[in-house]
Amino acid sequence: MKHTDSVKFMLNVIMGVCLWSEVTLSASIVDFETLLNNIIEQQPEQKIIEGVKELHSSNQNFSNSWVAGDVDLIVHHENDSMTDDEDYQNWQVGVEFPLWLPDQKEAQRQIANSYGREVSAQQVYLRWQASKILRDLAWNYKIASIEVEAAHSTLKKIRSLQHKVKQKVQAGESPKIDLLLANKRVLKQQNQLVKTQSTLTIAENQFEQWTHYRQPPEQIKERVRPPVVLEQHPKIMMLMAYLQISQAMRQKTKSFKRDSPRLYLGAQSNKDQNVENTSLMFEVSFPLGMSASYSPKLATENRQVYEQQARVEKEKIALKQAIFKARQTLASAKQSIHFTKEQYNISQKALSMSETAYHLGDTNIQNLLLVQQETAEAKREYQLVQAQSGRAIAHLNQISGHILGDPQ
Repeated sequence: MKHTDSVKFMLNVIMGVCLWSEVTLSASIVDFETLLNNIIEQQPEQKIIEGVKELHSSNQNFSNSWVAGDVDLIVHHENDSMTDDEDYQNWQVGVEFPLWLPDQKEAQRQIANSYGREVSAQQVYLRWQASKILRDLAWNYKIASIEVEAAHSTLKKIRSLQHKVKQKVQAGESPKIDLLLANKRVLKQQNQLVKTQSTLTIAENQFEQWTHYRQPPEQIKERVRPPVVLEQHPKIMMLMAYLQISQAMRQKTKSFKRDSPRLYLGAQSNKDQNVENTSLMFEVSFPLGMSASYSPKLATENRQVYEQQARVEKEKIALKQAIFKARQTLASAKQSIHFTKEQYNISQKALSMSETAYHLGDTNIQNLLLVQQETAEAKREYQLVQAQSGRAIAHLNQISGHILGDPQ
């Protein structure tokens, strides 16, 4: 790359970074609740809630009805014109339908209520899921920003060293290879800056797609919050809603151990020679035996209940393990902050000594470039570890069941 091309490239990079900084500083201040609501609006799973609401409404209407099943239309006709031919005719028209027994109606009402509880549980669960998306997006953006800032800072320092080396070479105090090595290091760092900016652009695009904002609030670090009681954890509440639906279905099967009584309402017309009578009919039938399909249905419902109970208990164990793991990750990140800070401090001292030694001619450019690179990496690691600590807190709060924007 020619020197003029290199200068043009650097100007473009610097302008890009300045523009990014300007966007950062001029971004609108927005709270997490607004961002979260924007994500929720785009959640494909929100359609599930609409389906559950329909189930709740239809089952509630069914439980309020005094008809317990399908209505049958019955038409009956007798005519002796082809047999005795005594001018006898009989017409019957009516409807027959099952009626609720008290325990059957209560079981149906419990099914409707269980779908109502699922609606509430789904809303909380999806809000919790949206919280995870927002936390991930915000910290991806934050870490990508740190990478860009670190790459830009390193490039600025390398360019400064390149300028000094060029002066020493022109003055005959250093060999030309020193300038070649400095130029090589500049090009390498320019490439690194381009890569980090690309990652930041992707993170920014993803954040904007979900939230309709280009970047998260400046302050995204959370404080550690105590875990939610497992029974109130969004995921457990969701599984408990499924369990309650299964239990309600089982109870309905039990209530239909004997079929519902059936009511017939109709009208009858008899014509015998010159006499015609019309009457209303009322008939109730009560099944005496147990339904033949009761035992298989109950066994199936029992299995569903046991499977849901197992899922709840299994998820409780998994959440406890995940919370413990998240706490350990956070503890490790906090310890790393101290160690990386010490490494950075030592690296700064080593860099200062190396720069002095190079200017005095006591060391070569290779050693200086190496120490400079190690110092830049130590600074980058220190900044990233601080960000990882904040991300670990966010993950711990997420896995513990806390939703962004909710009262703390």
